[in-house]
Amino acid sequence: MAIEFKRHDYQTRDSCILVKNARISLEGCEFLETEDVNGHHRGVVLKLPEEKVDRMKEIEGEDESIEEYEHYEYDPITGTNLNNPGELRINIETQDLFTHPSESYLIIEGRLTKTDGTAYANDDNVTLTNNALMYLFSNIKYQLSGQEIESLFHPGQASAAAAAGNAGFSVRQSYITKSPDPKGTFSFRVPLKHIFGFCEDYDKIVYGMKQTLTLVRKTDNDAIFRNANVDDGKITFEKVSWFMPHVLPADAEKFQLYKTLDSNELLPVMYRIRQCDYISIPQSTSFTWRLSVKSAPERPRYIIVGFQTDKDGDQEQNPSIFDNVNVRNIFVMLNSARYPAVDYNLSFPKQQFSRANGDVAAFRSKFYNMDELVSNPNITPPITRHFSHCLCSTSASRVSD
Repeated sequence: MAIEFKRHDYQTRDSCILVKNARISLEGCEFLETEDVNGHHRGVVLKLPEEKVDRMKEIEGEDESIEEYEHYEYDPITGTNLNNPGELRINIETQDLFTHPSESYLIIEGRLTKTDGTAYANDDNVTLTNNALMYLFSNIKYQLSGQEIESLFHPGQASAAAAAGNAGFSVRQSYITKSPDPKGTFSFRVPLKHIFGFCEDYDKIVYGMKQTLTLVRKTDNDAIFRNANVDDGKITFEKVSWFMPHVLPADAEKFQLYKTLDSNELLPVMYRIRQCDYISIPQSTSFTWRLSVKSAPERPRYIIVGFQTDKDGDQEQNPSIFDNVNVRNIFVMLNSARYPAVDYNLSFPKQQFSRANGDVAAFRSKFYNMDELVSNPNITPPITRHFSHCLCSTSASRVSD
């Protein structure tokens, strides 16, 4: 097969030809320069082996709809104290700009020290809890043009609901307490898709809208885990920044986007809101909890229930661990439908919890629509035995408005 290239389509370099910045080796190719009727150089003809033809087809099919894709940094509004209880607000003002919230992330830097500001020693049994950064906030909210898109209360428990115990204490202690200089310093990157269902599900660009991220800072106690013989700790933020991708479409794509904007066409925006409710349960063998769910067209998809005892505000307890309260049965009533249809009939002392264990293990593959072998969260029966939170799932197709 022969393919002709015009002069502006290619460059030759190191026995290769560069086509759209891709390198195609000239080995095994027949190379022939061509001329126009006036004897001027017109281009080259390459007779390509079949495998190189396939590569050329791949190059021609590559996406060139985006000219530039870069993350830009946004800081909290001027005068914000990062370490006082209250709001940390970051604004991206309205402008002629295409952004991609789904791939945005937070950078949070700070230091774990004793309350007097001195560093912990290497042998002090203290570190950050699992998912510690989320336990430093009581609420995280995302808005577009002043309209609330998603607001997540108790983001620590909400994002750790599928965690499996306190594995990795020594690793975290080494990383936070022993390794840094000065001791206790840290820097973490938190994708917004790990916080908001909107950022996880809506993988499209947003144009010309003011975006606001609000984080409500609370005390440090739920983010620190230490032994009783270790001094109280505190966390000092040194930096909180929101990195948002700016997208520069190619001219052809930009024309189509502006055309869509000018048409005032309504575009569907579908995503799964994350909602976390928290109550104190009575000291009895059974109780009923009436959940507050939003009105139609929003409908519950999955419900995760976890139990904790005396975990709040205590640095000697780890709030990322959910307690085994010897649950025997749990179910959800949605209108007149019951989920699951058959009682669990659990017995943790007898290690009769295979159904609950299966539901927890299968949740990730269902939620992310992934193969169960790939998405297996390694929640084994021994972990379920000591960790024990129960999960009930509902299918949107089975839930009426």
